[in-house]
Amino acid sequence: MKNYIRDVIDRYIKHDYPEEVNQDFRTWLTDEERADEKDCELNKLWEATEAATTPGYRGSLERMYELTGIGVRRRIHYLHVRLAVWQIAAALLIAVSSVSIYLALQNRQAPDLLQAYIPTAEMRNLTLPDGTQVLINSQSTLLYPKEFTGDTRSVYLVGEAAFKVKRDEEHPFIVKSSDFQVTALGTEFNVTAYPDEEEVTATLISGKVLVEYNGQKNQEILRPNEQLAYNKRTRSRNVLCPDMQDVTAWQHGELVLRSMTLEEIFTRLERKYPYTFVYSFRSMKEDRFNLTFGQNASIEEIMDIVVRVAGNLDYQIVGDKCYISSAGKSRLRHQGTK
Repeated sequence: MKNYIRDVIDRYIKHDYPEEVNQDFRTWLTDEERADEKDCELNKLWEATEAATTPGYRGSLERMYELTGIGVRRRIHYLHVRLAVWQIAAALLIAVSSVSIYLALQNRQAPDLLQAYIPTAEMRNLTLPDGTQVLINSQSTLLYPKEFTGDTRSVYLVGEAAFKVKRDEEHPFIVKSSDFQVTALGTEFNVTAYPDEEEVTATLISGKVLVEYNGQKNQEILRPNEQLAYNKRTRSRNVLCPDMQDVTAWQHGELVLRSMTLEEIFTRLERKYPYTFVYSFRSMKEDRFNLTFGQNASIEEIMDIVVRVAGNLDYQIVGDKCYISSAGKSRLRHQGTK
């Protein structure tokens, strides 16, 4: 029997799929059935195509891994002009599979699945069909069914969201992400699972949650004010007691940067502000910084402080791009508008 996962990816790469079929892959991705088998086959496919020379194939496969959050094997290093990754993600998540593949995989009717994609510099409140309240951060995607059926209430998150779960002891609420899932009955917690970051975290605000990681081989029960941080690359985990105001700051529009490199800071700024940061990796220091900004801070105010604290750096804002360079070059505060 032909490998159905390979067929799905081949169809995506070749754009060989019917336009009217737009939900099957998302449903397949979020479903609990055969999760280990999916990961295993995807890993095999990756290994089998390491030497592929077909134009666009490696790039498409890399995006497949990155955008679904499933086992990215390497990070792409390039001059830090970020592509419209999340637009690609939205397109990928709605156009990969076919009805025959999905039905053969599940052997049942696919439920209606909805997608909430939050663009750069935005946040959105959402009420799920069971009454659970979700606040979704920028550059994040939440996939959820039109109606919860079965024994669990499962959603799939790429990015960051805060959940206030409607209590239902008969139907546990499950948030899935890359190699990581959080199960709750009725509680409030925060999950951060951006595919371009090695670490995913679950932070419990109130109630009780079970966090499973490393292919669900390991698990941890969190108590209020505890955070489990799992590194997808090293497969190591750490349980912390973070400052809860820092964890929830994004929900109030604030920006809290704790022990971050300049590269990590610029990545966070790209999510909150509609600017692309352009710089050379070699010019970036590995020093770590702690910075906090209020909800009304402008990009210029933030960058003034960042370059002052970092030292030996300057910035120029031209249109929707922020150019980072060595100090001493002329600074252009702002030319043009987005």
